[in-house]
Amino acid sequence: MTDTKSVELGGVTHKAQSWLLLSLLVLVGAFLRFHMLGVRSLWPAECFSIMVARQPWPQFLRTMWWGEGNMAFYYVLLRGWLLFGDSEIWLQSLSALVGVMAIPAIYALGSRFLGRNVGLIAAALLAIHSFHIDRSEVLRSYSLLTLLVILSTYAFLSLLDTPRRKDLWALYVIFSALALYAQTFAIFLLAGQWVALLPGRFKRLGVVKLLGAAVAIGVLTAPLLAMTVLENKGQLDWVPRLTATSILNVVRGIVGADTLALQSSLASAFLMVLYGMAWVFAVWESFRTTPSKTDEPDSSAAVPVLAWTLAFPVLAMTAISLIKPILYPRFLLMCVPAAVLLAGQGLVTIYKYVPLGRLASSVVLLLTLLLGLASTRKLDTSLPNSGLDWRATTNYILSRRAVGDAVIFYNFGGDWTWDYYVGRARKAGDSGPTPPVIFPLSFDRASIVSRTVPYQRVWLVLQQDIPNPQSDANTALLVRTMQEHFHLVEEKEFPGETMYPGESVTIHVALYAATVHPNSP
Repeated sequence: MTDTKSVELGGVTHKAQSWLLLSLLVLVGAFLRFHMLGVRSLWPAECFSIMVARQPWPQFLRTMWWGEGNMAFYYVLLRGWLLFGDSEIWLQSLSALVGVMAIPAIYALGSRFLGRNVGLIAAALLAIHSFHIDRSEVLRSYSLLTLLVILSTYAFLSLLDTPRRKDLWALYVIFSALALYAQTFAIFLLAGQWVALLPGRFKRLGVVKLLGAAVAIGVLTAPLLAMTVLENKGQLDWVPRLTATSILNVVRGIVGADTLALQSSLASAFLMVLYGMAWVFAVWESFRTTPSKTDEPDSSAAVPVLAWTLAFPVLAMTAISLIKPILYPRFLLMCVPAAVLLAGQGLVTIYKYVPLGRLASSVVLLLTLLLGLASTRKLDTSLPNSGLDWRATTNYILSRRAVGDAVIFYNFGGDWTWDYYVGRARKAGDSGPTPPVIFPLSFDRASIVSRTVPYQRVWLVLQQDIPNPQSDANTALLVRTMQEHFHLVEEKEFPGETMYPGESVTIHVALYAATVHPNSP
């Protein structure tokens, strides 16, 4: 987009103007990620993050070994963050801040290896990306992983230019290892980087250096590998079996059309088509043998790497899911940087080579941004009704509690949110009795009876993210047993909306009371 066709987006023709536009994009991205913090309730997985981060170091290290090492780097950061407060907004702001940092990072990656315009377009698409915004408001490692992926890719592409720089090799190893400690599935994206290396690039980088980097990453992540192999406790057993819909949901997430689908499936499909078209042009341009007559960077190395880091994780995880389901939209947030960079490269390619390219690329970019903003708007409006309102559930029980109450949560992740919100209530001045949580609970009638009979009243809180025959049977057994030995006093539902078929976000609360006080004669 320079020299012979040097009309840049929005009149941006100088470095200073690019920085000004980037600053505006960062501000927009920051607003979109911060202004809705605290609106929704924290979810069980988020409160589990808080619980883990609060553990004393010996117990924390044991928890990492027992199955949570895949997010170890995030938990360490959260430990430090908790030193300054534990309100919902403060805790969510860690992920939001990291999400904002990804915007200038994606610009640096794009402008360095694809051109300044590509960097600006990618930064704009990421700033308004509903899926990235959504995951940047969650107390989990997804936004951190996305930033680390950008940094790892930057170091990797830099090595293709200057393979003799030892500092770049060190940075690549460090960022890649940290990415694995943010989410184990980053291994698929790192594999995509290496798959993109043609024999010529392997020779340029040096087989010995590549093997050395692989060994270094392996040594640094050996504890994680050992934990994954030796401490598999079925952490992913909840992932639904592979279907065409589940693959579609992954693609929707990658292009930021996930929440848009709640508003209009046609608009969501159109946004996917726009991204797909831009990707095709980006890949097509990388195969052109005629050197570009511009001062833009040579994209012949960057585009294949980005294309493979976009495609390989999806393909590999889909193939594995035929045997063991692991494909789920939020696990693929790491593909978003490659998606927006390739989209930016495709738009620049349209500008260069398509008749009326300036008009065509401008229209495609405008439509992509408008649809992206519509998806983000739908995300904002759906947050208050998104369900899993554990804050309201806890407050409801606390407002109606009595001495002699107990609480049963199924699923049992509800006790993590209970502990967090009871603690917040205590800090706000609540001094009433706290009903104990009956946990663990065996799913047989005799065990349920023996555990509940000492209490005058029992709150039964039911919620299953993805119900299955076994969870339905357990729920039915709980309800039937409670009805046999207690009478129902009241019920209340905390409903919500979900974008994924088969997922439930409604919480059902029922209060059961003993007909006769268990301590009465």
